[in-house]
Amino acid sequence: MSGRVVGNAVAFVAMMLWATQFPAMEHVMQTWQPILMTPLRLSASAICLLFLLLVTGRSRHIQNVPWRQVWILGGIALTASTVLFVWGQKYTHPVTAAIIVSMMPVMSVVMGYLQRREELSIPIGIGIVLAVFGGYLTALAPDQGWLSFHFRGGEPLLLAAIICFVWYTRETTHRLSGMSELAQAAFTLTFAALGSALFAVAAILLGYAEPVYEFSLTSVGIIAWVGGIAVGVSMVLWFTAARRIGVTVTTMHHNLVPFYVMVMAVATGGALVQTQAWGALLVCAGAVLAQIPVFSLTRRRQFEAP
Repeated sequence: MSGRVVGNAVAFVAMMLWATQFPAMEHVMQTWQPILMTPLRLSASAICLLFLLLVTGRSRHIQNVPWRQVWILGGIALTASTVLFVWGQKYTHPVTAAIIVSMMPVMSVVMGYLQRREELSIPIGIGIVLAVFGGYLTALAPDQGWLSFHFRGGEPLLLAAIICFVWYTRETTHRLSGMSELAQAAFTLTFAALGSALFAVAAILLGYAEPVYEFSLTSVGIIAWVGGIAVGVSMVLWFTAARRIGVTVTTMHHNLVPFYVMVMAVATGGALVQTQAWGALLVCAGAVLAQIPVFSLTRRRQFEAP
């Protein structure tokens, strides 16, 4: 089986696991302050992955971890992405938020081109257009208009969150390339949990957030699943897919998340939304097309320093 087939399969599983958090968190968010839930969820992810590192015998390499890079990527970039996303989503209309999130492949390819790590090509360009439009369609609820844009002030925060996450993904796969995907996710999520916890404490002390929470058997179980599997394991698979098929194509798979959520809803008695199904097909077509290595828009460039 080719590396690209495996990479796409891994990305599919990663996004399926990631999608399970949305129906799960809908229940927990009724009794939890989102700012408080963020460090708790990330802490569950870190604990799960650090345990996997321990039982697989990979923790012995801990002395070789580039802690400064890990802190920059996890404690700063991933923390900023997570906090800005939670904050921005609160003040952004769902349609506008869907458009911003679906632009992730565009941000990735532009960032890669500016960093001289990625080249533009006709298949990638067309694939990104299909993935962005398809991602927009998959995120539309049945009662939302196609062009019903509503600006509420949170859009810059949401845009900054997506840029931070794309940068975090690209730089983690580049700067921490000597580490396994499990170690990359485990250590950066650990520092992100610490960073978001500091932010949560500051937000509460300054009066920007109320300490609303409820520890019950159901909520603890959901937090454990979301943190350990939906976030933790999916992040390991996310980096694995990014290494095999590239960050840009992997971000295209992210645009299928709303479709997976719809599939879960259908499985529990919900209705199939044709618009989202067509959008999913467009995203899949874009991801496939973007991996065709022909029709380069630019000549092969040598990126070595002169």
